[in-house]
Amino acid sequence: MRLKEENACKNEGEKENGGHVRLKEENGFKNEVEKDNERVTSQSLYSTMISGAYQQQKLVVGYALTSKKVKSFLQPKLEGLARKKGIIFVAIDHHRPLSDQGPFDIVLHKLTGKEWCQILEDYGQTHPEVTVLDPPDAIQHVHNRQSMLQDVADLNLSDCHGKVGVPRQLVIKKDPSSIPDAVTRAGLMLPLVAKPLVVDGSAKSHELSLAYDQLSLPLLEPPLVLQEFVNHGGVLFKVYIVGKAIKVVRRFSLPDVNKQELLNNAGVFQFPRVSCAAASADDADLDPCIAELPPRPLLEKLARELRRRLGLHLFNIDMIREHGTRDRFYVIDINYFPGYGKMPGYEHIFTDFLLDLVQSKHKRHPPNNS
Repeated sequence: MRLKEENACKNEGEKENGGHVRLKEENGFKNEVEKDNERVTSQSLYSTMISGAYQQQKLVVGYALTSKKVKSFLQPKLEGLARKKGIIFVAIDHHRPLSDQGPFDIVLHKLTGKEWCQILEDYGQTHPEVTVLDPPDAIQHVHNRQSMLQDVADLNLSDCHGKVGVPRQLVIKKDPSSIPDAVTRAGLMLPLVAKPLVVDGSAKSHELSLAYDQLSLPLLEPPLVLQEFVNHGGVLFKVYIVGKAIKVVRRFSLPDVNKQELLNNAGVFQFPRVSCAAASADDADLDPCIAELPPRPLLEKLARELRRRLGLHLFNIDMIREHGTRDRFYVIDINYFPGYGKMPGYEHIFTDFLLDLVQSKHKRHPPNNS
C-alpha cells in the first residue's frame, strides 16, 4: 500500500463518516432547515393527472442526513440541476414531528438509531403516498457484515459471463482467545481480512486488518468478521447502484500476498479505508487483465437480484476479481447510500432516478381526482 493513498483515504473516511449518528444535529442545522423550508410552498405533489398525461409541478424531497453527508452529497451541481428539473431538496427538522412537515413526495435519509427508525416506520404507515428511501429494516440488514453478504451467497450467481460469490468467512462475536481454534475448525486459510461486524457509519467501521499468522489472531478485537483474503491484483471494483442505474469505478485495494510473503510476515497489519475516492485506479496504467471491468450483463443481473432481495434502491457493491481468472468474482462489502458525490455524473443519474421513481409510482397508483 502506498502511504499517501492510505493517509488520503483515512482523512476522507474521517470527513465522510464522523462517528455514530445522533438524532440531534449541530446548532447550525436549524438555520439550514429554515432556509430550505422558505423555498417550499404548500403544494408539493410532483405530478397530477390531466387528460391522461403528467404535468410536471414540483418534486419535494425531504432529507434527513448528517451534516457531513449533506456537504458531500448535496453539492451545488446537484441542487442546480435538480432545480432545473423541478426537484427541491428540503431539510427535515428533527426537533419537530415529521408529520407536521412537508408535504413531501420522497423522504431521503441516512440516520441510525431505534428512535429514528420508529419515526420513519410510523410516518410510512400514515403517509403511504410518500416514498421513503429506503425502508429502515432493509437498511439495517446491510449494517451487519454477516447478513449483508448472505444474500449474495444464497444467490450463487453463475452464468456464461462469470460467477459471483463471497469469500469464506467466520463471525467472531466475543472472546478473542477463541479465534485461533474457531479459524482452524472452520478450515479458513491465512491470511485473513478482519472487519468490524457492524457498519455504524464511523470511520473505524470501514477500517480493516490483515492477519498473517495464527499467533496474532487473539490480537483482533471482536465483534468482527474474518474473511479469507483473495488475491485480486490490488484493484477493487466499486459498483454504484441508483435504482436501475449502475456505475462502476476502479479503486486501489490491498496488494496480493504470495507464499513467500506469507512465510516471512507475522502479526496484524491495520489499514485505513482502502477503497475511497483518493485511491482511484481509473487512470492508472494497469495490466488489462486486472483493469478489465466485470461484464455488464453480469453486473446488471447481480444488481437486479440484490435490489429485490435487499429491498434497497441506493447502495454500492465492493467487488474483486480473483487474480489469474477472468470470470471469478467476489463481493466483499455492501454499503447503503455510499458517497455518490464521488461517482462520475452522479447529479444526472440521481435526479433522473428521483423523477422516474415518482412517475412510476403515479403510474401504479394514479391520483384519485373524483
